[in-house]
Amino acid sequence: MQKRIRIILEYGCYPVWLYDDDGGVIATRLPDELCDDIELDAKFRSLQARYKALFINNEQEFSFVGFQSESEYEKFCSDWNNTVSEFIAKLNGKYVMHLDIRFDKV
Repeated sequence: MQKRIRIILEYGCYPVWLYDDDGGVIATRLPDELCDDIELDAKFRSLQARYKALFINNEQEFSFVGFQSESEYEKFCSDWNNTVSEFIAKLNGKYVMHLDIRFDKV
C-alpha cells in the first residue's frame, strides 16, 4: 500500500500530516525524504504561523477573524499554492496526496 499524506491547515498544527497503512496519523511533519529540507520546512512553518494569526484565541474567545485585506489573502493563497506545489514535486509521486485546502477570506 502506498503511503498517504494529507496537506491541511488546522489551528496549531503543522500542515503536513503523515498517515500509516491503517489511516492513523503517524506525525505532523515533513516525510523522511524531505526532513533535511530546511527551506521547505520554514515555508510550511511560516504559512502555519500566518494562518494561526487569523484567529483570536484567548480565555474568552476562539474565533476566526480573517485576512486584513484582499491583497493579504491573495498573497497567502499564492504562497500556499507555491509551497504545496514544490512539496508535491519534490516527492515525485511517492505518496498519495490528499489536499484539504480550505481557508476563508473573512
